[in-house]
Amino acid sequence: MNFLAHCLLAHPGDGFVAGGVLGDFIKGHIPDSLPRELRAGVRLHRRIDSFSNRLPAMKESANRFPPTLRRVAPVLLDIVADHCLCLAWHRYGIGDLPAFTARVYAAVGQYGEWVPDHGRAFIQRMVETDLLARYSDEAVMHRAMGHVLDRLKLGHLGQCLAGVLDDGLSPLRTDFDVYYPQLAAFAKEERSGALQWASLAT
Repeated sequence: MNFLAHCLLAHPGDGFVAGGVLGDFIKGHIPDSLPRELRAGVRLHRRIDSFSNRLPAMKESANRFPPTLRRVAPVLLDIVADHCLCLAWHRYGIGDLPAFTARVYAAVGQYGEWVPDHGRAFIQRMVETDLLARYSDEAVMHRAMGHVLDRLKLGHLGQCLAGVLDDGLSPLRTDFDVYYPQLAAFAKEERSGALQWASLAT
């Protein structure tokens, strides 16, 4: 899952929501020094990632990507999932999308001192451009996927994305309606366990 989905799955609780973003930047051992709810949020983030990697519906969705992109399809699918979530916000979201993303940025700001240095520039751009809400735009989604390919030194495969997005977005949206409710149910069950786990070190 990408940032918007992680934050919605983690809601409520500022620490949980902030963990939906910071979980991508805090690697290895989760520091005991983090505030309890933020530790739980990062833990939940990792548990959701692990669960999503095993979901048959997500594997099936990743297999819709062409063979040339199959190896990186799970990462690209996370971005597609945020796009699908934006388009289906009226069904899965909480309130107005821009209002929700503003709450996300406020939560991240509340825990700003624990943002790792290598994540600060990206998070600043995310907030300044309201990137999470802009994932509703296919062009923004396409650019984000292109950045991933560039970072993996696979920029030459960018042309392969066109078929997925132009011709394949409808089945990808159908897939999303299958796996997102499964993720939401899992996250709901995991919240209390993550908070109990975080409490053991405090």
